[in-house]
Amino acid sequence: MGQSAVLPGALTIRVSSVVVARRAYRLLKTLGLAPKMGANRRNRIQYTLAATVDVGWNQDLTWASSIAAGWFLRHGYITHPDHGPAHLEFWVPRDQDPVILVTVLDALRVKAKTVPKHGGTSVYIKDRAQIRVLLGKMGAHRAMLQWESVDVIRHMKNQVNRLVNSETANLRRAVESGLTQAEYFRRAIDQGRDQAWDEAGQRLARLRIAHPDWSLSELGQAMVPPLSKSAVNHRMRRLLRLAKD
Repeated sequence: MGQSAVLPGALTIRVSSVVVARRAYRLLKTLGLAPKMGANRRNRIQYTLAATVDVGWNQDLTWASSIAAGWFLRHGYITHPDHGPAHLEFWVPRDQDPVILVTVLDALRVKAKTVPKHGGTSVYIKDRAQIRVLLGKMGAHRAMLQWESVDVIRHMKNQVNRLVNSETANLRRAVESGLTQAEYFRRAIDQGRDQAWDEAGQRLARLRIAHPDWSLSELGQAMVPPLSKSAVNHRMRRLLRLAKD
């Protein structure tokens, strides 16, 4: 049995087994942490290993990835990437310090939050990008790819929905505009004011009344001879001024 505590820049491990102490000492030496080991006796012999931790000492941060992965395997939980809000959580029992895990995650450039929960502490992450990063750092590459796939599909769906909504809004505005134009022309014709218009203007007005949902391009193609969209827009503005007057 043993316990550990992490303070900024320091790592301390206390164990009661000499075998575990030797193993921990070798691992710390392998990681280049220059550990120091001592022993004291109270009711029983306890071995203490202390080392200074510099987060920037090792670019691959294998030690932090291993700690995070081991902690997750024992006390971790993650939601399905496609079901509900994103949530990855580590459970820290009451007899352990959550600062240890927060320090490890911070070394991996992952920002976690803590909250007291059920006789311990919950260390959790809700940002989807941060969850993907952490899964990759912990070696869960298949899970990371699954999250990335879901996020890409979500992004594509959102983009398609935005385009469809935009197109629908444009179509609705065009139809509403066509109905308004048709009403102005209808009133002008009923009052006989269209007789002052040229033949092309009269034909354009009657086309708009018959087809209020047509675009300017479609109106131009129905004219004889055909007109460009720009030409139809210019004539339509002039006709509307005459119809309103």
